[in-house]
Amino acid sequence: MINLYNRLRVLYKKVILIVLILLLACVFIRIIINSNSRPRFFLLDELKQLLKDSENIIDYSMEDKVIYGLLSKDGRSDYGDSFVVFEQKDNKVWERSYENDFKDLKPWKIETADIDGNNDIEIMIAVRKTTVLDKTKKNRMFIFQYRNQKLIKKWTGSQIAANWRDFYVEDLVSAPGKELIFIERVAEGSERIRIYQWFDFGFFQLAESEIYNGIKELEIIRDNVLKITHMVGEKEETILLSAKKGQLLELNTQ
Repeated sequence: MINLYNRLRVLYKKVILIVLILLLACVFIRIIINSNSRPRFFLLDELKQLLKDSENIIDYSMEDKVIYGLLSKDGRSDYGDSFVVFEQKDNKVWERSYENDFKDLKPWKIETADIDGNNDIEIMIAVRKTTVLDKTKKNRMFIFQYRNQKLIKKWTGSQIAANWRDFYVEDLVSAPGKELIFIERVAEGSERIRIYQWFDFGFFQLAESEIYNGIKELEIIRDNVLKITHMVGEKEETILLSAKKGQLLELNTQ
């Protein structure tokens, strides 16, 4: 009996070890598969080595062998002052290939995606600034393309949605290009979601949600199904939304 117990104990330890190895392998594979996503710790560490002493990474996005980044030259952690491009050469070495002064724009978030369905990558940059017609400092959107080491303006209408606090680029509906999803402040603690699609030379609003308190998380589950987590009192609630006739409706209410 003692020998049987010892054998089972050894077998149990081996099974646990194999399970742990498989779990670690799955995590590693997932990291490799999503190596173009932001942020990845190994990419971030490699990117930091390319910075000058006083520079700090505000945000970045990677497409193929190109990293588009927002940097702060004076070490700030909230807003950047430079748009920088790093490219990986054939020898696997990353090099800084382009830089543009953004100090008057206060950029704080960057995303890359094909938003118009033409297979070219657009660069979405969130900035915090005023405009000639609106002296209120708020979050605004600039969109560029990077071609032949030049930053080309695609859309600088600046104002989209209303007083939004964050944006995401996701593929919610079956249409060319990805959509821009904004979390918009309505009142203290109250928020709604607005979704925009590219059309010709600008955007049109695809759908808007009801008002929720404290939207915490946002995730595309499947075609035209958006999962959000928001606060109900002191508890979190998760619901599913779908775009229909200009509205983001809860699935159980359609």
